[in-house]
Amino acid sequence: MAMPEPAPGYSGPRYAQASDVNDAWLQRLLQCQQQGQLLPKKDAYLLVLDVIRQLKSEQTLGRIQVNPGQKLTVFGDIHGQYFDFMNMLSMTGMPSVNTPFLFNGDFVDRGSWSVEVITMIFAMKMQNPNAIFMNRGNHEMLEANMIYGFAGEVGSKYDLDLFNLYSESFRNLPLLHLVNNQVLVVHAGIPGPRPRVWLPGQTHDPEDAVPVNLQACTLAEIASVDRYTELTPNSYKDAVDDAPRKEEKWETDTRMIIDFLWSDPRGGSGYGPSYRKSRGVFMFGPDVSDQFVRENNLKLVIRSHEVKADGYLQDRPHAVSVFSAPNYLDTGGNKGAFLQLSPGPDGNLQVTPTSFTAVPHPDLPPMYHQNYIAENHPHLTRQMKKKQAPQPWKRVVCSELSGVHRPCSD
Repeated sequence: MAMPEPAPGYSGPRYAQASDVNDAWLQRLLQCQQQGQLLPKKDAYLLVLDVIRQLKSEQTLGRIQVNPGQKLTVFGDIHGQYFDFMNMLSMTGMPSVNTPFLFNGDFVDRGSWSVEVITMIFAMKMQNPNAIFMNRGNHEMLEANMIYGFAGEVGSKYDLDLFNLYSESFRNLPLLHLVNNQVLVVHAGIPGPRPRVWLPGQTHDPEDAVPVNLQACTLAEIASVDRYTELTPNSYKDAVDDAPRKEEKWETDTRMIIDFLWSDPRGGSGYGPSYRKSRGVFMFGPDVSDQFVRENNLKLVIRSHEVKADGYLQDRPHAVSVFSAPNYLDTGGNKGAFLQLSPGPDGNLQVTPTSFTAVPHPDLPPMYHQNYIAENHPHLTRQMKKKQAPQPWKRVVCSELSGVHRPCSD
């Protein structure tokens, strides 16, 4: 398919291959996007295709080594808030081998500049794949993107064929990263109960819980997860056992993906039901995370997925949340934050949080472009149907998406 050349007056950079991207190229991209210009369609296609190839070479559980004198910056949810994203970059500086970045999911949706955010992250990734790391969040999912704005934004700014490529890139994202064998970074939470029982009549009472597992899931088990899948509305309830039984590998993988993308800490012990879904998503208690950290010789779990008043919160001595979208949805009133990890004199990673407030942005409401889907592709909001993918994956794939969903809190 022939791609049109940029419109007259386009003053931004061009992308044909990864070697095109350097520091000056990134600065030109920042400037042109701030002025309302987009990377040309042809260039955007080529960039996403290159990112897909790069991500296919990476692992479900990525590993990062931060040496003395180096510093890793971990960002939480950004949610298409491009002007706050630029503000963060003004504070952190640009990434390099000595100052790598880890984006912990939910780059897109909700905010109305998700295309600009993901284009910048992907361009930085192609400039230096070893300086940019990404985890998948629950908003790097086809279902969420259709409902919360990213699909409509890509369709409005480019076309839905490019959105299909973005979806393919998201399916290839790593799910977690392990830093210096000490700190595990994941978008939402740690593996759920085994067997995955759902107590009849279970409530959100902290005393009403599935007990902690006899043994924590190991990092080796996590690393073996086949991450390439799409979760559907049926995935969550289908991942619950009515009675204990032996899981097939694809079932175990799907259940852990749900946990990595959706779960949250809870105040009570054991596992309890999540507020985010009616069935199949679990919250984990302090005893669960204690066991997981202890048995895997970790010092800390960093997660995102939840709005925090100061942009971060030390949920527990060994668990911290970070959220990088200040004044979320233009109404949250929260600060954003990022975390910086560097080795201390004893070799242990030290975590330094930085909070910041929202900056002004053009007068465009959240999810402004979502009307594109309703007006041009109403069939995409019909009831989602489940199909079986070819063996050996036994995955469920999306055909059409449901328009009846509860809003999620991130």
